[in-house]
Amino acid sequence: MKLPLWRLITGIAVLGGFVLVMITLAPVYIDNYRLRSYVRELAAAPQASAESDDALRSEVVARAHQLDLPVAPGDVRITRQSGKPHLDMSYKVKMEFTVYQVDLHMSAGSR
Repeated sequence: MKLPLWRLITGIAVLGGFVLVMITLAPVYIDNYRLRSYVRELAAAPQASAESDDALRSEVVARAHQLDLPVAPGDVRITRQSGKPHLDMSYKVKMEFTVYQVDLHMSAGSR
């Protein structure tokens, strides 16, 4: 059974579109992974217990801005258990495509 040429071209175009979207979105996911690793290392560091919540929050937001992630200080929640900080955050990254806009809901935490 032979596949018509127009179906083959359409299939390749659709797959190419998916690959293009994945390549466009990949840097945001990689940066989120880097931020998550940083947050875990920061919370596990011995000096983190002595730092104030505001200082920890500022460090996380500064690192997020280095990675071009739109994390605001209000997005970072810090709780302490036995003096050890636990950091959690949720934020949204807006990606503009020619046809539509995508809001990627990202999170990172030290747990």
